Formats: sequence, structure tokens, C-alpha cells
Amino acid sequence: MNIEHRVVMEVRHVPRYRLMLALQEAGSEVVDVASVAAPRWAAHIESLEPDIVGIVEVPRDRLVIEGARTEVERVHSYILRQTERHRR
Repeated sequence: MNIEHRVVMEVRHVPRYRLMLALQEAGSEVVDVASVAAPRWAAHIESLEPDIVGIVEVPRDRLVIEGARTEVERVHSYILRQTERHRR
């Protein structure tokens, strides 16, 4: 796969399993616990330290999407819509 474009986004308040499900819905197949791949793009999730808000820990993850520019932009837009929907 030729990596011509890369998007890195921070995701909060969305369980990792929902993020993986959304990536699969965008057209990928699971490679391992935190990685997916499709013919023209791939993505992986990295754990970040949680934010501390008062006494509450807010879980955070970093999502990295790489591949062909048009596919990466399409998947990025889809993930943004899905994460906004799940946060409501």
C-alpha cells in the first residue's frame, strides 16, 4: 500500500470497540486488536494517557489513518460523523 496521506486524530469518550466497528463499517478488515486494513488505506489505534477532570479519568485514544488521499479523507469524515453520533 502506498502511503500518500496520513490523518491523526484524538478520540475521547468513544469506547475502542465502537471505533473498531466504525472502521470496519468504513470498509476495512481487522488485522489485530487495534489495527484494520483495506486495499487503499489502513488505520490503527494507540492508547493515550487519560485526561483527569477533577476526580474523573477521561479515556483517550489516537487514531492514525494512512493511505490514498481520497480514501483517507473519506474514512476520516466517516469516523468524525460516527464519533460525534456516539458522544451524544
